[in-house]
Amino acid sequence: MSDLLFFLKLFKPYKAWLIAGIFLSLITSLASITLLTLSGWFITSSAIAGVLAPDGIAVTFNFLQPAAEIRGLAIIRTFGRYTERLITHEATFRVLAEIRTWFFAKLIPLAPGYLASQRSADLLHNITQDIDALDALYLRLGAPIIIAFLGSLIVISFIASYSMQLSLFVCFVLLITAVIIPWIYNFLGRQGAKQITEQTVKFKIAQIEVLQNITELKAFNAYKRFKTMLLGLSDKLLNTQSSNNQLTAQSSALTLLIYQLTVAASLIASAWLFQQHNISAAVFVMLVFCVLAIFELVLPLSAAMQMLAKTQASAQRIRHIVEQKPLIAEPVNPQKIINTGAIRIKNLSFRYTEQSDWVLKNIQLDIPQGSKTAIIGESGAGKSTLLQLILRFYDAQQGSIEYSGIDYKKITSNNLMEQFAVLSQRTELFAATIKQNLLIAKPKASNSEIDQAIQQAGLDKFIKQLPEGLNTWIGEHGSKVSGGEARRIALARMYLKDAPILLLDEPTEGLDQATENDVLATLEQIAKHKTLVMVTHRKAGLKLVDRVFKLGQGQLFRI
Repeated sequence: MSDLLFFLKLFKPYKAWLIAGIFLSLITSLASITLLTLSGWFITSSAIAGVLAPDGIAVTFNFLQPAAEIRGLAIIRTFGRYTERLITHEATFRVLAEIRTWFFAKLIPLAPGYLASQRSADLLHNITQDIDALDALYLRLGAPIIIAFLGSLIVISFIASYSMQLSLFVCFVLLITAVIIPWIYNFLGRQGAKQITEQTVKFKIAQIEVLQNITELKAFNAYKRFKTMLLGLSDKLLNTQSSNNQLTAQSSALTLLIYQLTVAASLIASAWLFQQHNISAAVFVMLVFCVLAIFELVLPLSAAMQMLAKTQASAQRIRHIVEQKPLIAEPVNPQKIINTGAIRIKNLSFRYTEQSDWVLKNIQLDIPQGSKTAIIGESGAGKSTLLQLILRFYDAQQGSIEYSGIDYKKITSNNLMEQFAVLSQRTELFAATIKQNLLIAKPKASNSEIDQAIQQAGLDKFIKQLPEGLNTWIGEHGSKVSGGEARRIALARMYLKDAPILLLDEPTEGLDQATENDVLATLEQIAKHKTLVMVTHRKAGLKLVDRVFKLGQGQLFRI
């Protein structure tokens, strides 16, 4: 339960919406109960008046007032139900949007350290399915429970004004149907609900991985095996869902059975009160109808308690992520980078975990402003790790890095990132247009700045050939453009950012000779008046630099 209470603080900005939704739901439910109760009294009173009138018995009966009240209650119920749905769903959507924004803000400090160890499909499930499950916290749990409690209290008080014994009996039955039965079935279905959440995650991850790698699976004739695996996960999930649905059905059936027995018992009790002349015939029917209607308040609780375990499991998964400690701690009193300057790495040693070997050992490196530096070495030597440390994606266990004489730990991440433009061996492009991908580097760039970046990257001829030009959609991960064109888009993005330091991680990896030469020529122009740090194992890129270092066995030395 603590996992659910943890998220209630995010509901606070929308408490007016939430309270309004509960109030309207309560008014609508009471209007519905009153409508049925009053209708029973009115029909019975009218029938009695009609029976006695032919016998010459004078009956005083106000026909107009209850008729008007019934019409008014019908209007309130109809309008209230519509407005209540509108308000409660609006409140829920606002809260879910708040939780998504909050969750994403919590994720950013965890990148790339913690997130690098997580599957993207799992995180996607957190952002969508797990957060969507939290809508039950208000819409299917909180609101129904509050409405059932307040509404039952009001209705039982009304019944008590006619018969204390009947009200106590109804109260006892409501306690069984609204508390005991839902709690028992929630306990029985708790493990199943947790398994459903876990199995759904596994199934979604498998789905995404199969779809993302469908070409390779078909090429290696492995699609059928993965399809069988996926169907197996699906069957397992369906079986677990079926078992939990059976518990839900049993809970609902038992609640309905008790409901019917309670109505029958109330009929007998009201009849006895009528025979004892404690109530009139109209009140007799009214009380039966009132008991009949009160169960409208508690019937949703059975399904609500079945949702509780699933909601708890989703809340627990989200909370587990957001409570992870970021690998990078932002400074309390940060220093602002005023001027561009040199990078100085002192006695730097780094490993990813306490159990793993040291990737870098006692690294010493000065990178003067405007210098062109290459770091070479075999794959896995730690070249990319060193770039990530320069970007401060991680903090080293030993040693330090300074920029313009300021220790990295005294600089905010945003301020530090303003100093770098990065070109990695894998060009990351979004499923958007070429222009939108370029504007990532500088959202408010003018058309002339974009055109200049395109020309500098050698993209102008390619874009002119496209019917939609800059507004051409490039697909998931840039699937609709070639590797060379994707790299040129990344170059244009780098140029557009105009950062003082360029960090290149195998910038020509996977390119053919001609494209590689073009990219290197473009890089030479872009880096002319900037600091450049490049890691590579290709000799072609070394013509861009004026000094070369080799990284091997965690040690760095100049060659």
